Amino acid sequence: MRAPHLLLVTVLAAIALGPVSSFAAGPAACTETVCLDGQWKLAADPSDAGKREQWMLKVHPTARDAKVPWIIQDAWPDYHGLAWYWRTFDAPPNPHAGGRYVLRFWAVDYAADVWLNGKPLGRHEGGESAFEFDATEAVKPAGNLLAVRVLNPTHTPIDGIVLNQTPHRNKALPYGAGSAWDQGGIMDSVELLICPPVRTADLFARGDWKSGEVRIRLEVHGDLDKPAPARVEFSVATAREGGTVALSRTQQEIKPGRTVVEQTLRVPQHRLWELNDPQLYRVTARVQADGSESFDERSVRIGFRDFRFADGYFRLNGRRIYLRCSHTGNCCPAGLEMPHDPDLLRRDLLNVKAMRFNAIRFISGIAKRYQLDLCDEIGLMVYEESYAGWCLADSPQMGQRYDESVLGMVLRDRNHACLTIWGLLNETSDGAVFRHAAALLPALRELDDTRMVILNSGRWDNAHQQQGIPGIDAWHPAERIDPCVTRNSTDHVIQGLGITWQPKQLALHPGVGGEYGALRWTAPRAGQVELKAVFASIAKAATTDVHVLHNGKAVFESAINVGGKGASASCQATLAVQAGDTLDFAVGWGNGNYGADTTALAATIRLGDKTFDPAAEFSAKVNPNGPWTCGQLASGPRPDSKTFAPFPTTRKPSQVGTFANPGQARWDNGFDDRHPYQRVPHTEFIIRTLRTIAGSGDGPLFLSEYGVGSAVDLVRVGRLYEQIGKAGADDARFYAVQRDRFLADWKAWRLDECFDRPEDFFRQSLTKMASQRLLGTNAIRANPNVIGYSLTGTVDQGMTGEGLTTTFREFKPGTVDAMFEALAPLRWCLFAEPLNVYRGAKVRLEAVLANEDALAPGEYPVRVQVVGPGPTRVLEERALVKIPKPGAAELPLAMPVWAKEVAVDGPPGAYRLLVTFEKGAAATGGQTDFFVADPPAGPAPTDEVVLWGDDPLLRKWLTGRGVRVRGLDEKSSPAGEVILAGLKPPQPAGPAFEQLRRRIERGATAIFPCPEVFRQDKDPMAYLPLEHKGTLAHMASWVYLKDEWAKRHPIFDGLPCGGVLDLAFYREIIPDHVLAGQNPPAQAVAGAINASQAYSSGLLVAVHSLGSGRIVLNTLRVRDNLGAHPAADRLLANMIRWAGAAPK
Repeated sequence: MRAPHLLLVTVLAAIALGPVSSFAAGPAACTETVCLDGQWKLAADPSDAGKREQWMLKVHPTARDAKVPWIIQDAWPDYHGLAWYWRTFDAPPNPHAGGRYVLRFWAVDYAADVWLNGKPLGRHEGGESAFEFDATEAVKPAGNLLAVRVLNPTHTPIDGIVLNQTPHRNKALPYGAGSAWDQGGIMDSVELLICPPVRTADLFARGDWKSGEVRIRLEVHGDLDKPAPARVEFSVATAREGGTVALSRTQQEIKPGRTVVEQTLRVPQHRLWELNDPQLYRVTARVQADGSESFDERSVRIGFRDFRFADGYFRLNGRRIYLRCSHTGNCCPAGLEMPHDPDLLRRDLLNVKAMRFNAIRFISGIAKRYQLDLCDEIGLMVYEESYAGWCLADSPQMGQRYDESVLGMVLRDRNHACLTIWGLLNETSDGAVFRHAAALLPALRELDDTRMVILNSGRWDNAHQQQGIPGIDAWHPAERIDPCVTRNSTDHVIQGLGITWQPKQLALHPGVGGEYGALRWTAPRAGQVELKAVFASIAKAATTDVHVLHNGKAVFESAINVGGKGASASCQATLAVQAGDTLDFAVGWGNGNYGADTTALAATIRLGDKTFDPAAEFSAKVNPNGPWTCGQLASGPRPDSKTFAPFPTTRKPSQVGTFANPGQARWDNGFDDRHPYQRVPHTEFIIRTLRTIAGSGDGPLFLSEYGVGSAVDLVRVGRLYEQIGKAGADDARFYAVQRDRFLADWKAWRLDECFDRPEDFFRQSLTKMASQRLLGTNAIRANPNVIGYSLTGTVDQGMTGEGLTTTFREFKPGTVDAMFEALAPLRWCLFAEPLNVYRGAKVRLEAVLANEDALAPGEYPVRVQVVGPGPTRVLEERALVKIPKPGAAELPLAMPVWAKEVAVDGPPGAYRLLVTFEKGAAATGGQTDFFVADPPAGPAPTDEVVLWGDDPLLRKWLTGRGVRVRGLDEKSSPAGEVILAGLKPPQPAGPAFEQLRRRIERGATAIFPCPEVFRQDKDPMAYLPLEHKGTLAHMASWVYLKDEWAKRHPIFDGLPCGGVLDLAFYREIIPDHVLAGQNPPAQAVAGAINASQAYSSGLLVAVHSLGSGRIVLNTLRVRDNLGAHPAADRLLANMIRWAGAAPK
């Protein structure tokens, strides 16, 4: 059937285009490619002496051995700036009449100047795109010296270039976990092409998924003095078998320079590129000048497929799919973005495919070429972004650099069948970069009209008003979300985007262009003011510079987590002011790296008998508000009060859409795109949020980032670096610092009483991740509004534990199974709330079916059970799932099947809700657990407790359990006395704490269930009766989470302990604050360690000796959950019982 069709195509081409000469039948010469990868020489040039001293003429004596492709930092650790590469080679003879030698660089990060034998060939700027230079006039048969001057930018201008103004992803100097390393160098292959004067320069082939037509566009380069005729052949063959299925030959006049040749072929009975059957075709173009025996050819692989959003869903080849994606930064050990073993980056793709993902997102950095080849072959869709997609600052060169980065990506990768989405930006605020990216769509469509384009992952450009965090009031520029001044307007803690705002807390954030977030106070009258201010990081680790200025003159300057400074900075000053004088509080971006820089400001200004407090007086409606104005200062090395600009009182949400379908040159708003990261542990409220979050007007939502990670196994990862001989690499040394901090805690807290060895702590953390991944994905799959989910992240990247696998691509225990189950096309998503109840209480049980069109029309019987410990059976019922016949409206991707509130009156322990298809279907999921406890019974924890401070809640709890409550009596003996401190101390607090301290020193045991009791003004531990008061450190968890641990100790009697805590059991009890910096405790009972992003740690429950007595410090949320959570009641009762029985 194929032969007649091929004949027809060839004949029609000949009729349409005139006579066709046959290709030369005799010996022919084609383009030869000589690979120049391997061993090079590499020297650092910190003073930019190379050009002046003519390093291009010979290898510099300081040069070290280095391999290509690879990074500068391997040979020169901790170095950034200018570096020179040298390579000697012999050039084979050029067999082509008038032939050329061309040097091709597939990628140099960031800028390259190239010389061959001392002759300049050219300069290229752009860290990911390929470039070529004609080297014909410089090359010689033997002993060629190739010299490449490479710029790896820093914050100091070199050649007028600074890091943040280049496409650089989120590279950071100095480095901090969560960012990309500022690596640079020759990052891909270098080749010498020995080619004829007429050669192919670019080949682009587009397959029409409906008709089987292939539209081919070939660019031919002619090194000619005048136009010359040439023969051009196009063929299409199956990539697997290699048989030609379509062919065209034509005569074409080739002009000097570039000539475009276009042709359309049709493949008979074409097969589609599908996820489960990725059929590929190879398109080959050959060009041969008339009268020449030399030819050049180029081939690409393509597929027939169509991916778009239509009628409320993503669709591949017309069929509705649920987009199941994860993102990767291609981070690697030792090579940073270069794998020491190329197979590492292949494993990422095979791993996610095995876990049922159907797509992978290359976040702000293009894929390796061989990765796209593999995605083509295994049926894995690709969503690709370039370095320009994240953290690019505005500059006069921004537009040119952005276009080069994005369009270079498109030109390199546009033939790949797997590539279905171009991404332009990630988490970018509105401003010059965002607006330029939005305007690029028509230019991109000139290069490729076959793919979806997504504008700005997460839509941080304020495209939708509901993108803000509920409860956070904010002032910012009209069309951007930073710089900004924010305030938590609620009475509860709010977390979002890795930031934790305390109730009524005010914070500032710098802008992406280096603008200072600023708050101005204008003196209403003359007088003397007493100023107090505390700046503090409330992001994971803000790196900012902080300032107070009086009429533009510095009163206070410091930094947060920069230059050896800590997480907070305090200022006190007395100033004389005149009416109209200004005090500016300003926050800059510190180390020059944008992002995660939210810095709280707690300030008071006392003028006469009036105290001004910006947090208390904040207004979300008017700006200025009284003496306070929220605004910004211009970018610069130091804040300049003359540049203060108030934030406007009106907001202009972006009118730009979220995506463009194939063929569209305008932006569409069919779905929303969000990054709803959540606090860990996930409470009932958070799970409900993930189950119900929707796009605008309850429309479709692409949930394009969310996840829960694990710790980095700091012990094992260090051994693996040693094993590959790279313990001295920049990233290996970074991990070693964090490991040593962990080992110091291990020793200080005697963690060998909880874990047999350090490795066991990390093993438990990595194992815990699987259940957290399953928990969150279960809620997302039950949300009918979510049409696609892109998980954070594929692999541990940015020196964090966010990945499904580790940085060495080792599996985290249970994760593969968890994701394979969570992403099944047919899955039961079950819910039970509350998770922890007393016997006899009611539990709300729900069953939702996630169904990606996996069931044929019909009725499917379902069995629902609730079972408890041993033979306990609480419930068994039947339900029916009905799937309508085709023709009706599409069912949602998630549909409720069964729900009931059930009273559980059974023995204590774990209970399970089980849902099972009885016929015709086999879903994953189908089980969720909840916990039942017996009400408190038996003897009271002790006969008598001294309640210190007025706390009706604690008094009621004690008396309800038969405990006598009395006040502190100096006449009674303190020996064996148990003192329970309330939420607030007796007043005045100072003398009351002094009296309490004396009582403890004489033998009493005091329990402090609420750390808030120690606060005085802005100092959270001011009244702690220890020599070293330390602090109450903020340690929130989200994708980068802490691991809470508890020893086997009487305080945890009858509760899960002796290792990493079970988040399902303790989720309401886990706090966001830890004890840090106090005297070494007598007993470290429970604590928390965040080894997921750098390293931080603290204690949750600690026993300290004080004279003859003891104090029990606690940050677990015990008091808030008394009577509601069995574990809270048990913990407090255990503390009291242990205190009463503990030896003095």
